[in-house]
Amino acid sequence: MKRALPALLVLGGCASAPPDAARVAAFSANAQFCGQSGTPICEARLNGIDGRPVLSGDAVSVAPGRRRLGVHCRMNLSIMIGDAQSFQRELTVELAPSARYRIEASMSPRPCSVALIDAATGRIVSTSD
Repeated sequence: MKRALPALLVLGGCASAPPDAARVAAFSANAQFCGQSGTPICEARLNGIDGRPVLSGDAVSVAPGRRRLGVHCRMNLSIMIGDAQSFQRELTVELAPSARYRIEASMSPRPCSVALIDAATGRIVSTSD
């Protein structure tokens, strides 16, 4: 069974990222400060590419080119557990081959506004508003 799992992952397409894939990193606040004295935004991570769902961790490899990225953003305005709110945002972007990007989230112009930032230049590539 231990040998079957890696083969299943490869055959299932988990290792199919192109060699020139762009990398998109998620935003994640320190959980200790989320919703308290720190940022109200807890996390913003990729959850869809071109309308297809994606399971993501800290970063996702994405084929370069024009893409529609779905971003799940979670925020908490209080210290109460269970007060978190979630928003779905969408970014339309042109991803460069082998480039690195990061998602940033803010509370303006509306709650959980997200932007895709080129990690090399710090330039905003796309925003949700």
